[in-house]
Amino acid sequence: MQHQKLFSIPPHAPFLPTLAQGLMDGSLLPNWPRSGPFWLSDITIYLPTKRARLALIDQLIKLNQGSQLLPNIFTMGEGDDAENAFFTDPDVESFNVTSKLYRTTILSQLIQKWAETAAKSGQPGFSSPPSTTEILAMAQSLGGLIDDFLTEEVGFERIKQLVPEELAQNWQETLQFLEIAFEAWPAHLAEIGQIDAALLRRQRFDFATASLPLRYTDRPVIAAGSTGSVPATKRFLAAIAKLPNAAIVLPGFDVSMSANEQAHLIEDKNECHAHPQFGMAKLLRQIGEGPAAVQELGASTSVRSIVLNATLARPEQTANWHHDRSSIDPVALDHALNHVGLLGVDNLDQEARAIALAAREAVGNGQQVGIISPDRDLARRIKVELERFDIVIDDSAGMPLNQSPAGRLLRQLLAALKSDFKPVDLIALLANRNVRLGRERSEISKLRELLDLSVLRGARGINGLAGIKQLIADNAAKKTKRVTKRLSQDEADALTQLIDDVHTAIAPILDDGNVCWNMTRIAQTVPALVRNICGTDAAQSGMFQGVIELMQWAEDLARCTHFSPASTPHDVINSIGLLMQNITVRPPETTRQDVQIWGRIEARLLSADMMILAGLNEGVWPEIAEPGPWLSRGMKLALSLDPPERKVGLAAHDFLMGMGAQKLLITYAKRRGTSPSDPSRFIQRLEAFLGETRTKTLYAKTAHFKTYLKSIDAVDTPKLSRRPVPAPPANVRPRRLSITEIETLIRDPYAIYAKHVLGLKKLRPLGAAPDTAERGSLIHDVLGSFVEEGNDFTAPNAHRALMDIATNIYQRLDDVADRRDIWLKRFAAIAHKVIAYETARDPKISQRYAEKFGATTLPVASAQFEIYGYADRVDIQLDGAAELIDFKTGSIPTVKDMQNFMSPQLPMEAMILRHAGFADVPKADSDALTYIKLSHGPDPFEITNFATGKQGLDALIDDYWRHFSAYADMMLLRDETAMAAQLMPKENQQYAGDYDHFARQKEWMIDQGDEE
Repeated sequence: MQHQKLFSIPPHAPFLPTLAQGLMDGSLLPNWPRSGPFWLSDITIYLPTKRARLALIDQLIKLNQGSQLLPNIFTMGEGDDAENAFFTDPDVESFNVTSKLYRTTILSQLIQKWAETAAKSGQPGFSSPPSTTEILAMAQSLGGLIDDFLTEEVGFERIKQLVPEELAQNWQETLQFLEIAFEAWPAHLAEIGQIDAALLRRQRFDFATASLPLRYTDRPVIAAGSTGSVPATKRFLAAIAKLPNAAIVLPGFDVSMSANEQAHLIEDKNECHAHPQFGMAKLLRQIGEGPAAVQELGASTSVRSIVLNATLARPEQTANWHHDRSSIDPVALDHALNHVGLLGVDNLDQEARAIALAAREAVGNGQQVGIISPDRDLARRIKVELERFDIVIDDSAGMPLNQSPAGRLLRQLLAALKSDFKPVDLIALLANRNVRLGRERSEISKLRELLDLSVLRGARGINGLAGIKQLIADNAAKKTKRVTKRLSQDEADALTQLIDDVHTAIAPILDDGNVCWNMTRIAQTVPALVRNICGTDAAQSGMFQGVIELMQWAEDLARCTHFSPASTPHDVINSIGLLMQNITVRPPETTRQDVQIWGRIEARLLSADMMILAGLNEGVWPEIAEPGPWLSRGMKLALSLDPPERKVGLAAHDFLMGMGAQKLLITYAKRRGTSPSDPSRFIQRLEAFLGETRTKTLYAKTAHFKTYLKSIDAVDTPKLSRRPVPAPPANVRPRRLSITEIETLIRDPYAIYAKHVLGLKKLRPLGAAPDTAERGSLIHDVLGSFVEEGNDFTAPNAHRALMDIATNIYQRLDDVADRRDIWLKRFAAIAHKVIAYETARDPKISQRYAEKFGATTLPVASAQFEIYGYADRVDIQLDGAAELIDFKTGSIPTVKDMQNFMSPQLPMEAMILRHAGFADVPKADSDALTYIKLSHGPDPFEITNFATGKQGLDALIDDYWRHFSAYADMMLLRDETAMAAQLMPKENQQYAGDYDHFARQKEWMIDQGDEE
């Protein structure tokens, strides 16, 4: 007797458990005896994915308690060779499959020639010459189109049947190119004896289809979970249906569908490709049956499934929604939605955090959680958010190779090579946890931090690795004046060896000392680079994620010796990232079973106690239905290719199956990135069907997650900090200050406390852009070097000599050439003014000293106190007196500050000079203290004499020391004096002090300019 062969498992029933139960209780194969320990082993089951295969095995083991042999379970062409042995046969035409990477490189050459021809002939195909990266992206898209033709079994020759005259000019040009490409690519494959993977898969299915009766005779065969989305699969399923003991189990087929509805769906002119039942309706037609032949397995009809089928109905059927809704018992409808919640949040961060909170809540209740996210970026965010709760998982859908640890390592290395090892890129490379260079990782971390702090912070104009070695040597030899950390010789030797090892490690990619920016050559060197940088063990055993895939990718690209486009380093790096993007790196194993993240494909047929459908935004789920750059939608339909909205139909079916879970959370973000984002059309349809009241109820069920979002990172009402007033013991307060720190002590004692007592020092950001402080240092260095080298301000070529020095020193800014050129141009105006000023006063100057370090120790109360610092200029006059000059590129102290002892720098320099504290400078009294403001503005040179009031300069200097001595005695030599923050802040100061944030100044200072 003919038994039932067509089944459907509805969305509200867990697919694989229901399938396993139907197998065990005889529902699927009623004519097959279920006795003895081996009856299952005679059954063959086909499933769409490897993950579904493993999950079904788990279900069968649970039902049998491990006491029986299991069926033969295969995946339909999606797993490895062992799983797909059924599809492998020597009679298949060829097994020498071309790689997609090779195809991309060949097609890119065709596109490159097309672009060159279009440019020469003036065709409007390209608005500008495409880059290598753009050409490769087009080649990948063209490769996808070739796969579409092969998969959907449309001959390449059909492209000639399109009528060019009916198309716009740009499509006519594209069509001409496609005719050439579709002839050239198959001919090239025939020449090299290879075959496209899509064609091989089709041939294997055809062989499997033809051999089914011979292989299985009357043994049972079950095909479950496939919708027959491609012709070869459809024929294979139809052939299984003809076997005497077979069953086809459809996922979520609407058994209430009428024969007329099926006919309407599959009629080409109706264009119902976006309908979730479209593929299965066509499969039934291929089998030769109608909807009435399909029997539903599992639980009885669910109101949830009725709602979903109505929600996803064809557009013209939405007019019946009111009737459909009114025909459902309201109590049953509410019951069907009991455990369904809708959550719309502001952005992706909040969406990921809310999903993590929901998963944590479910796990706490002992439930398994399945998270379906088609957006891999959102999946990574969810993974990170779950780590808040010590839930460590991997995204089972994997990650692109370029974002894997191995891919990031290669990209970081290429970025460092491109920039010639600028500080940011070198430190980023050394910070990669997989970098070893023949050392323990802990040693690399210590050396990286030492290199960062001692050499690279604030360094400019570094000449690659050789320049870094020179900086290390200069630091150890104390040739570098201002450093964050002074290196010992042992430390310098260790860092030098590290840089040498980096150079040795990158040797394979160098050609006569220069990087060979050729993609094939880079790919050829990848194995050696990974071995040199990460160690042989890591390269061979796959010790970090993605290294095996990276090696395979590099091997494929290295074979493409024909591929050597002329490209810039920037374009090469982007192109390599693009070529790696389509390689998926999957986690080596599932870290835990109670919480898992799946992509849409991975999630098919899987179930969990709680399902979270994430990223339900238009353009994400479903994705944007774009036809691609090669054929318009109308052209695809004319060729019998699936239109872009077929992707919408597949997304709708995935949504249908995911919505059947008993406990369900649906999430979307109102903004993605910087742009507003709409909820998915599936959500909008669901809301429209349910009506306003029930929709509000669905959102209300998730309101507590929004409360959690607000509270998880919230703090209680902040209590503003008070002004810090630390009072450390006098014996830990400094007995030595620089001349610039004296003013800091007067105005902000807390800054001295933080720097000298706590030992804190602000570090400049690594690789920071040049700022006004750096501009001032450059100007000081130029003027100082001019004097130190013995140049004469009165010489006819003085300006040229000064500009030559400036050009040399400003080479530090070569990495920001535009700013360097602007600053040099403006310094030229300063140079004219400086030379004119120095020439005018030259007759009374005996000797000029520049950038001299000085120090002297003087009594303060009962202690000795040292003051030290650099003087911009000390000019000894013919009468033996000195003029001290301070070049200012910022603001000059006000007269009020000078007279109120608030500008001690120049007077303290005078005290050092008075006590012969400057090296190589004779002891002298000062008869002039001068500020010279040098700016890039309209007035580049401004002279201001130190305001002495009615006093003489010597008396003013003495008074400055007396005031400082008394203040230092009180502030630094007494335990009870608090070192308060911002004791006398500078009025109208436009920049924050180094320790203002540390002192939490904005919490307690209402306005810096106001009295407190």
